[in-house]
Amino acid sequence: MNHGPIDILSVTHFMTFFLLGVYWKNKYKAALLIGILWEIIEYLMITNEPTRSFILDNWFVPEKYIHDTPENSTADIIINMIGYHIGNLIVPT
Repeated sequence: MNHGPIDILSVTHFMTFFLLGVYWKNKYKAALLIGILWEIIEYLMITNEPTRSFILDNWFVPEKYIHDTPENSTADIIINMIGYHIGNLIVPT
């Protein structure tokens, strides 16, 4: 189901990478690689029928958010990097 390139789960992407940026400084290439690999893992999990069934039966997120479009995956990676960059600017105390 197409829910647009940005959805409620985009907030979790932002916050996860924001925290990564706060505590793991100046690793932009690694953060980008993690974001890309995560999108690939998401795709592989949802296209594998046993895994897809397990996720649909046990995950708290509504089914409409499980089917990412290429646009949504791209937006997630961009949001990851925005979150990482902003987090990277924060100095933890």
